[in-house]
Amino acid sequence: MEEKLCSLSVVVGNDEACPHAWCAFWEKGGAVLDPGCAIERMGIDISDPGVAGHLLDLRHQLETARDAEAADAARRQLTAIAPPDISGA
Repeated sequence: MEEKLCSLSVVVGNDEACPHAWCAFWEKGGAVLDPGCAIERMGIDISDPGVAGHLLDLRHQLETARDAEAADAARRQLTAIAPPDISGA
């Protein structure tokens, strides 16, 4: 897999390598889509460090959720900021 930096981390001033499948925002792909970052695919403007930081916090919440309720709460926060044309998907 090609080595690249995490787009969210770069915006907040970190040089974290993209964790690929270890990231809560990673989509494994399938017959139609190649594997990739769900945040990049959504087209969310992450150029604002506050937005990128918030998404990194959500990623951390998803990755450290100890139960389904905590994971659902983090997913609802992500859905709230998704562009309207895909938030129902």
